Amino acid sequence: SDPDDYLLKPFNKQFFIKRIFSAINRKLALAPIFEKLTEFDFAGVVRECDELQPFHPEYSKLIRKYKASALLQSKQFNKAQEEYESLLEEDDLDWVKTGLASTLIETDQVDEAKEILSLVKSKKNNPYFHDEMSNIYSIEDDLPNAIDHLKQSAMLLDAGAHRELVIANLSIAAEAYQDAFTYMKRYYEKNINTFRGGSYTKINYMRTFLYKQPLGGSLNLFERQLASYNSILNDISKTPELTLQEKLISAHIALIKGDLKTATLSIKQTLNYTSDFHFYDFYHLCFLFERCSFLSETPTFVKRLEDSISQDQHPSIIRSQIHMLTGFKERLQTSQQRLSNIRKEMVLMKSSDRLTKGKQLDYYLDIHDILPYSKKTCLAIIKLSALLNTPYEGKHDIRVKINKCNDVLVNLHTKEELDNINYNQILYKARGRATY
Repeated sequence: SDPDDYLLKPFNKQFFIKRIFSAINRKLALAPIFEKLTEFDFAGVVRECDELQPFHPEYSKLIRKYKASALLQSKQFNKAQEEYESLLEEDDLDWVKTGLASTLIETDQVDEAKEILSLVKSKKNNPYFHDEMSNIYSIEDDLPNAIDHLKQSAMLLDAGAHRELVIANLSIAAEAYQDAFTYMKRYYEKNINTFRGGSYTKINYMRTFLYKQPLGGSLNLFERQLASYNSILNDISKTPELTLQEKLISAHIALIKGDLKTATLSIKQTLNYTSDFHFYDFYHLCFLFERCSFLSETPTFVKRLEDSISQDQHPSIIRSQIHMLTGFKERLQTSQQRLSNIRKEMVLMKSSDRLTKGKQLDYYLDIHDILPYSKKTCLAIIKLSALLNTPYEGKHDIRVKINKCNDVLVNLHTKEELDNINYNQILYKARGRATY
């Protein structure tokens, strides 16, 4: 069997020594398998298992377990399925069922996987059962249940290599940014001293911290929270290969602080140099496009986001990234459809001579809900408000809208540009006529 919490059990000395020697003998006998495992050479694991099997019948089941797992990891799904089914015919063991279920899931036999998992005896306390149930729910686009099962798995098996990352990804897909931050923090802290704890893990941890920040929230609170990440930000800034990623981080921080001009400048500085971007880099870029109201530029980079999903990853990570992509696409399509509907209504009203200044202003205020940082939309709102002959009586808080639009225009335009259109005079009229 695999190691467990031996030191916590009330063993007597003689029995404890026997177990220690047994573990040492097993380790020595199966050393070639463990060597290949440490090298992630799964084809080598299979070869060593086949070679050692005839000489160590006492470890037969354990060797076959390593072989089946290696076949699964190397994506030899048919052979893995055969191995697990053969093991299941011999012994009614839960680890065989969860391994077989994982193989079935990867070959699109989801119903068969469900049936096998229903036979697991210890469901509640089996992390691998929860892993596979999470995979099934993820395939079925049921993110709440997928996340819930993975959380249960993470609690039961704290040393999980990728569970927290997958939970963070699925949480981002569901726009549950606080959960995403919580589990990415766990993933980061757990892997600080491992090969997974490199620069990209640091930057993704930083990203989840930024994803959860509201725009227009308390600046003082954000500054205090941000100060605790100075060491990570410093490490990122000292890593030459992360120069572009650092620009996106800086852009995001500037956006949260309300400095739209710096944010947009930093984003634009990265656009021609994204050839080496990974999936999470492209996602962050698309996220910033969305937040900065760059809707027309976004589809090109969404396609690159899709193309950047590497197939050379754990299947559950791939699925979680696909959900991130899908969630973003759905938000983009919803925004595009809303804009299209508003513009069609405007054209229809104009063609029938029913588009009053007040109604036109209402349409632009609706567009502003979708594109709050669009210069064109904000200027149209200010100008239309200045042309009103009667007080605005629509559904929006016009004073708040005018103030927000003014913030955007002052932030993104120079004083000379605004003076050239007599902006201050238009703004004065807009504030007066919209609320008198």
